[in-house]
Amino acid sequence: MNTGEAPMEKPRHRTSAGSQLAQFVLRLGTPLLFLILCFVVSRLSPLFLTAGNVKNVLMQTAAVGTVAIGMTFVIIARGIDISVGGSVALASLISVLAMKNLHWPWYAGVLIMFGVSMSVGLVNGFSVARLGMAPFLVTLSTLTIGRGLVLAISGGKSWYGLSAVFEKIGWGKLGPVPSTVVVTLLGFLVGHIVLSRSVFGRQVYAVGGNPEAARMQGINVTRITILVFVLCGFFSGLASLVLTSRLNAFTPLMGLGFEFSAIAAVVIGGTSLFGGEGNMGGTLIGVLIIGVINNALNLAGVSVFYQDVAKGAIIFLAVLLDTVRRRLAQVAH
Repeated sequence: MNTGEAPMEKPRHRTSAGSQLAQFVLRLGTPLLFLILCFVVSRLSPLFLTAGNVKNVLMQTAAVGTVAIGMTFVIIARGIDISVGGSVALASLISVLAMKNLHWPWYAGVLIMFGVSMSVGLVNGFSVARLGMAPFLVTLSTLTIGRGLVLAISGGKSWYGLSAVFEKIGWGKLGPVPSTVVVTLLGFLVGHIVLSRSVFGRQVYAVGGNPEAARMQGINVTRITILVFVLCGFFSGLASLVLTSRLNAFTPLMGLGFEFSAIAAVVIGGTSLFGGEGNMGGTLIGVLIIGVINNALNLAGVSVFYQDVAKGAIIFLAVLLDTVRRRLAQVAH
């Protein structure tokens, strides 16, 4: 019996070692891909690494990056939120109406933004956790409702010329760094600390990894699920603030496509769509990768229609990478 068992152990060991090596390469591949991408684009366009263009990339990715912070929490907890783009637009609309038509002060407008977006998050979280509805369908519904309300209330019109103080939020600087970029980076830092250092963060991972096991350990799965959606709403409100103050205006199409860019960034950064795995550092790199690709297409003068094709390909690649990572993890175990 012993002579028959020995040969069988070797292939299993080689498969496990190979899958572990492949997993390591996939994890390392995200920052490596970012560096290679930056090198290639810099060789193709001398404008890419100029201070002005780097600043432009960071400012353009600030709002999507902020949304991606909240999306990371939701996806790690085994959820999905595709309502964030509609939430960003609706929060901006209600806030701008209060400041322009009702002449409310700018800080009241900011509070309204967070109130609207977090309310959307609460509806999403309650529907998923308490009513047992599927996250994709719930957030698809709130996305549609949000977009519909934006168009119905605004009549498809834009509003410009907000207060000078409000505009400074979007165009201020901390040294040479734009304030919107500072806000986004602080958001990533806080998100990282919460996920990696707090009890709540550990509970989010536990719920995403195995909800039933988490419940048996005494974790209130319903509460955690609701909180991650509310937290995603908070960061959608922050993204609305970043975008509205930078534009110093509301436009009906603001936030359009944010949900897909944010999901792609989160998954490219290593967060599993199946829950229980991911980190803020990877999401930040994923956001930068998408920002560099968009910037490269703009520098190359590629049509906006083909840019949409490229974004779709990025999302497909992100889902494919997540599937490969998951299968390799199963083989390793």
